[in-house]
Amino acid sequence: MKITIGRALVAITFLVASESAVFAQSENGSLVLEEVVVTATKRESNLQDVAVAVTALGADLLQAAQINSVAELTFVIPSLNMQRGGNPRSSSFAIRGIGTQSFSSAAEPSVSTMLDGVVMGRSGQSFMQLLDVERVEVLRGPQGTLFGKNSTGGVVHVITKNPSEELSGDLMGTAVSENEYRGGLTVSGPITDDIGYRFSAVGSTIDDFTDNAYDGDKLNGADEWSVRGKLRWFPVADLELKWASDYSDLSNNASAAPLRSLEPFGGNEEQVQAILDNIAPVRPGEENEDVNINKLPFSNSDSWGHSLEANWEVGEFVLTSITAYREFSVDGFGDLDSQPTDVFGLDQFGNTDQNQFTQELRLLSPADGKLTYVAGLFYFDQTVKRNFRRNAVIGAPGEAVANFEVDTKNWAAFGEATWHFNAAWRVIVGARYTEDELDFTFERTLSGPQIGLPAPVAQTPGDTSENDLSPKLAVQWDFSDEGMTYLSYAEGYKGPAFDVAFGVDPVDLPRVDPETSKSWELGVKTTLLDGRVRLNTAVFYSVYKDFQSQSFFDPDGTPPTCPDDEPDCNIGDDPGAFILINAGEVSTQGVELDFLAQVTENLRLTGGVAYVDASIDDYPAGQCSGGQVFRSEGECSRANSLQDLSGGDLPFSPEWKGNLAASYTVPLEGSFDLIFKSMVRAQDEIQYSLSQDVNTIEDGYAVFDASVVFQDHSDRWTATVFVKNIADKFYASAILPNNPNIAPNAYNHRYGKDAGRTFGLEMRYRWF
Repeated sequence: MKITIGRALVAITFLVASESAVFAQSENGSLVLEEVVVTATKRESNLQDVAVAVTALGADLLQAAQINSVAELTFVIPSLNMQRGGNPRSSSFAIRGIGTQSFSSAAEPSVSTMLDGVVMGRSGQSFMQLLDVERVEVLRGPQGTLFGKNSTGGVVHVITKNPSEELSGDLMGTAVSENEYRGGLTVSGPITDDIGYRFSAVGSTIDDFTDNAYDGDKLNGADEWSVRGKLRWFPVADLELKWASDYSDLSNNASAAPLRSLEPFGGNEEQVQAILDNIAPVRPGEENEDVNINKLPFSNSDSWGHSLEANWEVGEFVLTSITAYREFSVDGFGDLDSQPTDVFGLDQFGNTDQNQFTQELRLLSPADGKLTYVAGLFYFDQTVKRNFRRNAVIGAPGEAVANFEVDTKNWAAFGEATWHFNAAWRVIVGARYTEDELDFTFERTLSGPQIGLPAPVAQTPGDTSENDLSPKLAVQWDFSDEGMTYLSYAEGYKGPAFDVAFGVDPVDLPRVDPETSKSWELGVKTTLLDGRVRLNTAVFYSVYKDFQSQSFFDPDGTPPTCPDDEPDCNIGDDPGAFILINAGEVSTQGVELDFLAQVTENLRLTGGVAYVDASIDDYPAGQCSGGQVFRSEGECSRANSLQDLSGGDLPFSPEWKGNLAASYTVPLEGSFDLIFKSMVRAQDEIQYSLSQDVNTIEDGYAVFDASVVFQDHSDRWTATVFVKNIADKFYASAILPNNPNIAPNAYNHRYGKDAGRTFGLEMRYRWF
């Protein structure tokens, strides 16, 4: 499957490029692609002129691809993937295979997410509906010389629309098969000559789509709504002030994970048959969409914040200040045993409350000098409070409750300068100096018997600090008016951490050292055939040292083992836990290609393909999955839960991934035109577990979408009839090993509604 999909994507890409050339040469060259403006370098620039691997998705492209949420960006950006949790706001991004592999409240994300220049301290904050968006910019590789918060993997930046100078407004409504509905509105315009406003709101409901045999009901639906308001004021001619406030609320029961497989092993056929009888009529399978559980999962979260951005023109310079405060909370409960009885004997609940304050100052030099630069200061102050409790529900009642709080302070000075030493060549030099302070308090109390529950821990504090200097160097050559190439070297930094989680005593564990990276990138950006084709390519290689990841240890930092006189004990009896450690070294290398072609006046093609080889170079004490332990696979056994993962693949990153979209307009003489659209997205097999378990690999797959758009000539309304996943291809978004003491050699999977065929109608109306 790897070779087949990889070759297919390469063939599609080069076929599109060659066909574009043939069609474009036959035209008169007047159909020039529109310029894409990005702010990746903190000044408005043409996408083709910036020496950074960046993908920019404007509002029209997002609408055309039916991208309604941040999570769905992974459908159209090949090197962007999602590590899916029980609900969208317990998920995180991975770029080029690099993402956060940690449960700890005291570890920062590898991929930074931003909303209108404001950094999100927790990954879950970023998984929002795309509400009234101007564009989304995804920067790949280490970033730190231009952005407030450093990141080792990349940046996902959502930029919303500003208030308009004239009165405007639009409505949107969508109905999708199986009771999914979405609606939104935007109103914008002037209040006075100097003050403008913009208000947007969107809401959606997805009916439950996973059958639960326990009560005949359904699970995995969600209700979400968001509002945002913006004010823009010019108190004087050279000063712009922008105030933005937003609030979003999400409630769902979207953590029900069906059993994917349950196979007998080592003579436990009777045990497996008993489980199968218990969950009947549900049958495990690679396309199983049903569950039989008595504990109904739920997750509720809300996110809100305010920001004030000031842009002050001081002569030819621009001084920018962004002050922001945000809060985020999430709580939830999930079924632990995938059965309609309390096999595990424990329930667990958790809730997290986060707040953050950020302040960024930037000075932007004039754009027309021989030397241009950006210099800035950044301050970040975050508090994360977590309450987690585990209750015994069988036998004597008992409860363990952990309360912990993590405070993170980060300040940095950063800058980047570009020397235009002649018309074609420039040198880019940047650096970032960072200081981190991290402290926490942790307490775990216990009431009732300790069976299956961790021991109490008295309230104890811990703290650490670190500093870092990360440089960047790049050379750019504009080899023609239509193309440029660049070569860059950048270092990344991810701050120190502690493992602050329910099942450990963080004070007895060593701190986790910072994760650092060195990255090389060679890029070529070209505009071909009289501006009709845009083709951008990047080749990259990055090495990450002291990679922060989870491993399974007991509380004193040694692997859990069975007693000599009981070699076949269950490791679940050992008071062990997943612990955040410096795993070793990982690397990622590959090639990315994006293209856009105006083939004829009516036909446009767009797409991209990425080959990413994200591998584990050195990880001698990696975790074993529950299935590997039960099967005594390789180094894993019931007496040893560690293995050498060196040479394995980083999870959540297929080697090959790509997409191709076509749009063809049929002009009509009446009041509207027809636009036919289609898209295919395909990817290679993907490993969902760091443990390299062969049963947590999802095969490669392809998904086809199609739509017909009725476009009003006056640009007042559009109606879109669409079908997604035409072939009804099921695919898992995560595969999870089950606890071997509950369901031995069993695996669950998560999936979304997009893993099946859906159809719907979307209406948009601009009334002024």
